[in-house]
Amino acid sequence: MHTFFASYRNEWDKLLRRKKYIVFLFIGLIICLLWAGLGQLIANFASRQGGLSLALTPTPMGALPFFLQVLVPFLMFMGVSDLITVEGSDSTMKSVLCRPVERWKVYFSKILAVVTYAALYLACVFIVCAVLGQIFGKSLSFSEVLTALASYALTLVPLAILAAFAALVALFGRSGTLTMFLLLMLYVMLNVLPVFFPILTEMLFTSYLGWHRLWIGALPSAAKLIHMLLIVLGYGVVFFTAGSLLYDKKGY
Repeated sequence: MHTFFASYRNEWDKLLRRKKYIVFLFIGLIICLLWAGLGQLIANFASRQGGLSLALTPTPMGALPFFLQVLVPFLMFMGVSDLITVEGSDSTMKSVLCRPVERWKVYFSKILAVVTYAALYLACVFIVCAVLGQIFGKSLSFSEVLTALASYALTLVPLAILAAFAALVALFGRSGTLTMFLLLMLYVMLNVLPVFFPILTEMLFTSYLGWHRLWIGALPSAAKLIHMLLIVLGYGVVFFTAGSLLYDKKGY
């Protein structure tokens, strides 16, 4: 276990040393600030014109869909590409594998580092949106805070599945740019397919990125929940097992 945590810290340090991940974190926070500022301008204009009262300040729950569906997956794909494809193409992976750590632990630590970054990103979005709500008079009640926290925590499960999927694809990449392009194309395709073939909605793992809405609202039947959990966990097991086996056999 000590070797795994050492490998995880090493992979996490690699992400933090790349300034672009810090920059993208600030970009996300700036988006929240601009969202709040624009919302206040529109609300003030609407109140002056027709006496309408609009609440456009980004709340933690209101901001979650955008970051969960768009920005966080993009950043996770970038992280996986850097830690797997880029390291494999520039031969720095050899120095990682020379350490006395089993390959599956190295592979898992890379995925976990990416998921940790996603968790940190969402935590910052939650805090900033909550503070902005407090500033602009849209403070959350205690129950709303608990609901939002539970929703943000629940999103980490499908995000971990997405990271395992991205890691598996990244093992086939030859360059970081091509891997990013392939991952983005696959992600868009997986999100568009259910529009034309609704029967695929429950079958595709990307459909469960917003599954927190099922847990915080009226819960479906126990059989439905078990079915959903088995699908999500099944994807996770398949992606991670296939990826770790391929990573173990791959020559660097």
